[in-house]
Amino acid sequence: MAKRVYAFGMDGLILPMVRHFAQEGSLPAFARLMAEGTYNQTFCSFPVWTPTNWATLSTGAHTGTHQVSTWETTLPSGEDIDSFDGRSNRAERIWNALERAGLKGTALHYPGAFPSGSEASTILDGLGHPGHAHTEFEVAACQAYVTGAGSDDFMIGHDGAPVAGSRSIQGIAGLTMAVDWRNLPPSHKPPLETEVEIVSRFGNTAQRYSLLVTASAEEYDRVHLARGKDGNLIVASGRTREWTDWLVDDFAVPDGSVEAALRFKVMELDPGGHHLKIYRSQVTHVHGYSYGDPELEDLLRERFGPYQEHASMIPYTSGMTDFATALEECEYQGNWFAEVGHYMLTERDSAYFTCHWHLYDYLNHIHLADVDPVCPGFDPARKEEHMEMFRQAYRVGDRIIARMQQTQAELAGDDVYVGVLADHGAYPDVRVVNIRKFLCDTGFLVLRDGPAAVAEDQDRLADDQIDWTRTKAHLRRRGFDITINAERGSDRFNDIERELLTALRTWVDEETGQTVVAIALPRRDAYILGQWGDQCGDVVFVYEHDYVSGYYPQWKGIVGGGNVGAPLEFGAHHGGFLPTDNGFSSTFGSFLIAGSGLKQDYERNIEELGYIHAADVVPTLCRILGIEPPQQSQGTVARDLWERFDMSTGIGG
Repeated sequence: MAKRVYAFGMDGLILPMVRHFAQEGSLPAFARLMAEGTYNQTFCSFPVWTPTNWATLSTGAHTGTHQVSTWETTLPSGEDIDSFDGRSNRAERIWNALERAGLKGTALHYPGAFPSGSEASTILDGLGHPGHAHTEFEVAACQAYVTGAGSDDFMIGHDGAPVAGSRSIQGIAGLTMAVDWRNLPPSHKPPLETEVEIVSRFGNTAQRYSLLVTASAEEYDRVHLARGKDGNLIVASGRTREWTDWLVDDFAVPDGSVEAALRFKVMELDPGGHHLKIYRSQVTHVHGYSYGDPELEDLLRERFGPYQEHASMIPYTSGMTDFATALEECEYQGNWFAEVGHYMLTERDSAYFTCHWHLYDYLNHIHLADVDPVCPGFDPARKEEHMEMFRQAYRVGDRIIARMQQTQAELAGDDVYVGVLADHGAYPDVRVVNIRKFLCDTGFLVLRDGPAAVAEDQDRLADDQIDWTRTKAHLRRRGFDITINAERGSDRFNDIERELLTALRTWVDEETGQTVVAIALPRRDAYILGQWGDQCGDVVFVYEHDYVSGYYPQWKGIVGGGNVGAPLEFGAHHGGFLPTDNGFSSTFGSFLIAGSGLKQDYERNIEELGYIHAADVVPTLCRILGIEPPQQSQGTVARDLWERFDMSTGIGG
């Protein structure tokens, strides 16, 4: 009897929130999954970043071994690359272990999955980047077009940073009477026209569509997009508040043209024809994301629709759409992932399917602070409004779980295990930190233009901004390790190290009287935090509970302008603070799994056994599949998840 594992990755899922909504009856599929299986929060790899923990959840290795310690990674050659590039991960992945055992796996939109040396397994979009960055599969980022609007509203990513080369809302010419059109479709009122232009991520005009507005009765209510002023060239049509069908077209890029997919939604259409707002999805390549199997790409598009790489809450936060529309895109993507998982497990002989779906992380950053009273910015009068957003989003996940359970039922002849993986959760902001300003204030970092350069929102510093002759230590990149500007092992290095450790360990938030840093360790002791290797800095530190840094554009600044204090705008985050915040909000990851031989309605007693570590997930999945774990795997099997196994006595199998 073949064993298969269907492990859906839900970035940012918070298990206490799942419990809350399941108990009120909103999540029947999640409730069934927990009743029939095991559900546990997992202790994340440090730092609690997205790329770091998805790397752990594919390798079973700790941060120091897979080396994905932050959002950028330096290769042994010295090249700096995005950590969603598979070259950043230096450990073997679970799909490599499957191949060694003669089995096949599938990874879809999974961070750092390509390249990973996989040959027999199927990797679909092995970049898996969240929706705030341009990628090789994108012709153009999503956008809204508004008649008469300006064109300087830049898209803001989920981390609060503007997306390079993009505008969220593009002004277009106002609607005027349609002229010089042929083969006009029926309309009860004179048709109106304008034009939309799609600018690619490279800056060139990728495509133009003539836009026609018609009236099916006495009011304008329908929008058509055409390749020219000819009704026979209409490629997409939609009514107010409706999506058009998917459109596949050729788009100009600097080296030629590519075939890509998109769709539109009519957000606003004045019945009198005076105003129009239309939203366009990301323009995504229809080929290339499988790395060499265009027949599979065509088959998936024929069965399930086009692949949409980026589906996020960014259209909602940037004003392009409303919440419901952004959630519809996320649901389309999640359903597409679920259907592909079903197909790969039932028809392509995959023994393991996993993916990365980012909905909950987006929502946590935006609204978790609005539903948890631990945040000083919490407004109880608006809690239910924001709780309903989470409820709707978790219901989308519940429908995905229900589809997975159908797959399990269809493959009843095999042992099919259904589960959910989450890399981390999040916790509301209480106090925020500008670590580079602290280094300036304490004399470790000296800038050519003075400390004002990091007073508010400086997330990175260029080398030419630093006065290297007077700088003793600096934050190498967005992370939680500091590099000492001296030869390692020299007397000067040792003196700076002692001085820096003392400064971090005794840093006090004057408003609260609390120390800001919970742990500060020299490189030689950073093993305690799972940190080693060439990505590890000279000093590694962990913030105390309630303190966070690294999201400067999102919290807009610190009240009073110091290096620590209340943010000007509250949000919710994860990252380099103590990873054990837990209540209604939680920074822990999640591991839910149900199937033959596993306990039912089981959650580990952490007071007796401690948390399952993120590094334990892959070895546990490999035991289910009956294979050896990846070669660099360092976690252990969570044996207590199996029936007839009692960790308190050690008796069982």
